[in-house]
Amino acid sequence: MFRRISAFLLAAALVVSLTATVWAAEPAVSKRLVTEDDGMAVLVLEVRGADQAIYGITLVDETGSVVDIVSPKGWSGISSGDRVLFTTVDTPVGSGERIEFRIVTSNKSAPLRVSFRDAKSMIHSRQTI
Repeated sequence: MFRRISAFLLAAALVVSLTATVWAAEPAVSKRLVTEDDGMAVLVLEVRGADQAIYGITLVDETGSVVDIVSPKGWSGISSGDRVLFTTVDTPVGSGERIEFRIVTSNKSAPLRVSFRDAKSMIHSRQTI
């Protein structure tokens, strides 16, 4: 009887551990239009942190419509062709925190694929906004 209960508790602990990994919170990102003038639009991307600190954000714009970018203090950004990369060394977005980036684009409705990095590797990807 004691062995059955121990085995059951061990199996339950394993299931909870695996489920917690699957349910780990992912970063969230959203975009909103701030202004539009002469075919150019300014979008604000809001990134909200989750279970892992975010040190890098990559945006892929298949239409190549990004004209300019603005990074918040402590972050740097570079735009080339159809990709935008934002990075930081000492001001990551942690759990429950949020940060905003601005993007000037000639196509306000272009879908942006977003992926995130922690200090060492890719953590979450395949979000499209």
